[in-house]
Amino acid sequence: MPSADPVQCPRCQLDLDCRGERLSCSCGYSFCMQGGFYETEASEAPEAKGYGEQYYRSAFYDNTDYRISRLALLARADLGIRILDLGCGPGAIAVRCAVLGSQVYGVDISKAALKLSAQRAREVGVRLALFEFDGRSLPFRDSSFNSIIMADVAEHIDDKTLSCLLRESSRLLLPGGRLVLHTAPALEAMRISGLIRKLTLGALDLQSRLTTPEYEHLHIRYHSQKSITSLLKQSGLDPIVWGEVEFLKDRWPWPVQKTLRRLLADQVWALAFKGDHPPVTFPEMPYLDAIDIPADLNMGRCGDEALGGGFYAPEEGSFRWTGKEAVFYLKAREGCSRITMQAAAPHPDLASKPVQVDIYLDCRKVAAFSQRDPDRRTFSFDLPGKLRPGLHKIRLVVDRTFTPMDWGINQDPRALGIIFYSAKVD
Repeated sequence: MPSADPVQCPRCQLDLDCRGERLSCSCGYSFCMQGGFYETEASEAPEAKGYGEQYYRSAFYDNTDYRISRLALLARADLGIRILDLGCGPGAIAVRCAVLGSQVYGVDISKAALKLSAQRAREVGVRLALFEFDGRSLPFRDSSFNSIIMADVAEHIDDKTLSCLLRESSRLLLPGGRLVLHTAPALEAMRISGLIRKLTLGALDLQSRLTTPEYEHLHIRYHSQKSITSLLKQSGLDPIVWGEVEFLKDRWPWPVQKTLRRLLADQVWALAFKGDHPPVTFPEMPYLDAIDIPADLNMGRCGDEALGGGFYAPEEGSFRWTGKEAVFYLKAREGCSRITMQAAAPHPDLASKPVQVDIYLDCRKVAAFSQRDPDRRTFSFDLPGKLRPGLHKIRLVVDRTFTPMDWGINQDPRALGIIFYSAKVD
């Protein structure tokens, strides 16, 4: 369990004495509460130049819900979990973790960032413990945190500083604790987009989707999956590192993206553990074994953590549709031998020709069904034997799709298959 009070002097590692709004150490180091965060008495770090309120409020700063939800998920934000947001910025991630019940500490070199974090916490009605720091020494005791989040920090600092922060993270994590790291744009994507720009004489400029000239000077170093892996291992952590295509997702055909995933990835994700990382069952989704995947998947309540390719969420509903095929993952308990799912088919020609759906479990076809009317139906199938406990991949394949705009139903140009609502193994 985390220590009761994780705060200590970053200079000499002694206890801090709390007197009113001030935290003081016998060595002379102190923090003073100002505007909802603990400020050091030293001048703001030179590295903070450029990280003002305007930067954090700009459209360039990534506050997408996808990123924030993924970070909170990987950090296992929940009741009883103590989390450090290292480089917390304007506080969106820290606040999300606090809303989920975690005890959250945030640090940043920018006073503007900490001010915005404190303001966001007040508006939402959660508590954050926020500290200014020098970018190197963190004011916390050894083994104080279950999880540490370092989101979009690595690209703003040099390797020496990053190595220092990773070593500090290793010191601060409890045994079995985890560091969640995200950095973008990835070095691989910058290189390939730069090459394409040269080959097309500037006609195809994908780099403009990865960087913004106004703030590009704040990027010190782009990272590859290889460089992040190496730095994490040097810090004494055991990493799982992978790349994902997000900013350029609509620029690459899916077969190309799937085949050249490592090369085309425009962002790098990592989960690094103080101790051995869990086994990786499916390399294409390497983080699944480290999070709580359900045995009962409800599309109206889940995020995208258990979904592979083939799904998207229409604006008018929380369920997701499949195209020709789609993949999702479930975790089976001991003794499971049945799959049950709910689905519907919106096909205009359904009355004359039912939609055929094949179900594959871990690359093996185990069942099939026909959707003969547009209503939601429940389908249940006994498996040939009992499933092994753990993660399983389920793939749905339909015999045909249709495009709503071609049938005059709406203006959606995407090919649709079936509406998928839920699935479980029992």
